[in-house]
Amino acid sequence: MKIVKGNEEHIDACLSIARELSQYFNEKGIAQMGRDLRKHMIYLAKDSNEIVGFAAVNRKSKNVAEISWMAIKLQCQRKGAGSALIDFVVNELRLRGIKLLEAKTLAENVEHPPYEITRNFYEKMGFFHLKTVLNPEWGPENPCAIYVKMLIQKIIKKGREVCMGNGDLYAM
Repeated sequence: MKIVKGNEEHIDACLSIARELSQYFNEKGIAQMGRDLRKHMIYLAKDSNEIVGFAAVNRKSKNVAEISWMAIKLQCQRKGAGSALIDFVVNELRLRGIKLLEAKTLAENVEHPPYEITRNFYEKMGFFHLKTVLNPEWGPENPCAIYVKMLIQKIIKKGREVCMGNGDLYAM
């Protein structure tokens, strides 16, 4: 599995993957995805030069970025493509000084098994559920669960400030 940065020439392939995942994305969502992919950073998961998944990332502020869209071909799910994408994105964002990564998905109070898998995936990747909100764009029937992952944490160790990133401790 190879993760690479994408660009506008990869948007059609990303949308094609999303269209194959009708249990996750409807046409309204795919139309919004098409607009967002033109503005957001795109990362691609490739297997033998075939695009098998993607993540779109929107930098919301100096310190915060959001995974705005993510999809992996159904036959490639649970084979490491999603984990590889998240790991690559996290490392890229750390290099850019991002401290917090956010992801939104359907809340757990809506029974829809594919999104239970999504929530479990984010938790496995170190995200935690921050809160559930009503997102006007999603409608009241689709409450939005906001997950976050700290990319850099500052802690105090023996009177010194230490930066912990990727599990390593560094004196500052």
